[in-house]
Parts: sequence; structure tokens; C-alpha cells
Amino acid sequence: MLNKFGLVLENASLENYNSYGIKTSTKYLVIPDSIDNLQELIKYLNKENIEYYILGKGTNVILPDKKFNGVIISLEKLNNIKIENNYITAECGTLLLKLAMTSIENNLKGLESLASIPGTLGGALYGNAGANGSTIYDHLESVLVIRNNKLISLKNEEINKSYRYTEFKENKDVLVKATFKLENYSNKEELLNIVKENRENRMNTQPLEYKNAGSVFKNPPNDYAGRLIESVGLKGFSVNDAMVSLKHANFIINKGKATSEDIKKLIQIIKEKVYKEYKIDLKLEQIIIEWN
Repeated sequence: MLNKFGLVLENASLENYNSYGIKTSTKYLVIPDSIDNLQELIKYLNKENIEYYILGKGTNVILPDKKFNGVIISLEKLNNIKIENNYITAECGTLLLKLAMTSIENNLKGLESLASIPGTLGGALYGNAGANGSTIYDHLESVLVIRNNKLISLKNEEINKSYRYTEFKENKDVLVKATFKLENYSNKEELLNIVKENRENRMNTQPLEYKNAGSVFKNPPNDYAGRLIESVGLKGFSVNDAMVSLKHANFIINKGKATSEDIKKLIQIIKEKVYKEYKIDLKLEQIIIEWN
């Protein structure tokens, strides 16, 4: 039955669908090839009361170690981009790097600072991702979501959001497509240099040579999570193969065989030590997913 909605893989490994590389799996992995098929798939799963999760590149999530007895939906084939004047519309499986570079190639300015963020447009919109002083919502016009099995368009100002938070973390909307209004800009070299500088800075300051899921904690007001973690002596601290990065203390890396439980135990240790020293309750930026 699931085959009518896209490619279906049974008992599929999710190791390559989460950037920590946690060795977990799912009963079914479904990869729709159109928005219509995605909508019909969601409708079917809701009707049959089948549990499902949406995954992009899994760059900001901590998946469970145990197998998921439901359907994981990958949006990797929903990556079409359309440009009309200074508007760019992209499906939510589009990689942010591809979106940024496409806008630059078409003389559009506004997304270049986000090119260094790994992952997909959908994940960025879900978590209000940002980098280099910009956020994904800065130039957003509207998003298309599946809500109650129907396609609904939401304008930027209608979406409840704050630092690294959106209402999509609370409701069951499925992000499908987004439109941005950008600035016409003829100096491509300048925009490409911004991308290059941000990429080099990321390579120099983040542990990209290891599997990780980006910043673990949100920065507290007027401070930095990495500074707090380093100051309590946890740089290099490990729980089995999960380790606080020596390059940036707000990153946890997988040295090879880290499990979800290893990462979660390390997170708890970090939170307890920082709270004991500073009375600051660090808030997770990464999303811990639990399933039955």
C-alpha cells in the first residue's frame, strides 16, 4: 500500500538519516517524490493511525537507539526550486546550501549567510535556524504546510516564533514549501565571498571531521553555551564514544560508536555541572526524539 506514495524501504537503517550517525532503524522508510504524494501519504497514515516522523537530513536531532515500528518519511526528493523575479520558492527537502547558491546564481541577495548551515529548508524552518547574524525567517514571505490533511499557506507574520523556536515544534503541521522575497543584487562575487568566509570560519571553529548535530544548547542571554561548558572543565569529557568537542564545547561528537543513550547522558552531565556552577539551566537546541 505504501508503494503508491513513493519509494519504500523496509527495515531500513537510519544511520545515514541522522548526522550523529546513531545506528537505529525503522520498519518503513518512505520517500515521496511529489507534494501530492506526501499529502496523500500523511492522509493515509492519519486515517490508519500509523505513527510517523518527518526527517530531512537529521542534522539537529537525537534519534532513539531502538527501532521505530512505524513510518519515517524522508523529504529528500522534494527539492525543487522556482524563481520568479525576486521571489524564490523551494520545497522543504532542499538543502540550504543549494537554496543559497541558487539564489546567488540568480542575482538574489538574502540567503547567502545561511549557506553554511547543514541540513534542509524544512528543518531550518522548523527550528528557526540561523547563522552569521541571520535567520531563515528574515526574508520569508510564506510557508505551505499540511494541516489536518489539507494544504495551508501561512504568512511569515502569522507564524509564532522566537530564538531557535517555532510553533511547528508544538503542532503537527508538516512543512512542505517556502517562498522568500530577496533583493536583486548584481555583485555575485561579493555574495560568494560571504559564503566562502562563513564556510572557512565554520571549518576552523567546529568539529566537522566528526559526526555531530550542530550546537547542542541554545546560547543563554548575554552569554555563550560553549564558554560555560568549557569553564566547568567538560571540554573533551566523554560518555563512551560521545564526547564534548575539543574544538567547540557546545558540540558533542560521535567518535565512532556513540549511542543515543550515551549522548543523552552526556547532555545531562553538562546541564547539571553548568547549573551547579552558574545556576543557569541550559536549554537544548537539538531535538530529542522518542518513539514507542
